[in-house]
Amino acid sequence: MMLLEAALAYLHLIAILTWIVFIGSSTALARAEWLNEAALARLARVDRIAAIAAMAVLFTGIARVAWGIKGAAWYGAQPLLWTKLVLWLVMVGVGGRASRRIQRWQRDCAAGRGLPGADEIAKVRKRLMAASHLMVVIPLVAVCLARGIGVR
Repeated sequence: MMLLEAALAYLHLIAILTWIVFIGSSTALARAEWLNEAALARLARVDRIAAIAAMAVLFTGIARVAWGIKGAAWYGAQPLLWTKLVLWLVMVGVGGRASRRIQRWQRDCAAGRGLPGADEIAKVRKRLMAASHLMVVIPLVAVCLARGIGVR
């Protein structure tokens, strides 16, 4: 059972780190002064990987709740787990709007409609920054949950 718990924790951590890397990379690439067709294609690809990683965070978290040592009943009663989920949802909501714009930019560029304007790029970058900065709160909540602080 401990090996399963370690494997679930490892997979969840790898998903989180992957999401951090790719949302940070998306943020770095979303700069008007750098954006050309090749950079936009790279940004769209990195953004897709970030979205996949966000889903991996959710699914590995669900796996930990379902198959982990503490069990779903214990986790379900913990406000800090629900806090983590709400923060994840906010991040996905904020980042998801940016992702839809990035994917639209790529389609528009491929259709010959050119690159987005600097103001639109700045708005997307601001959303990505907000999502990536919100990420720093989640580990604090997770550490508290893991250490029994604020648990029922």
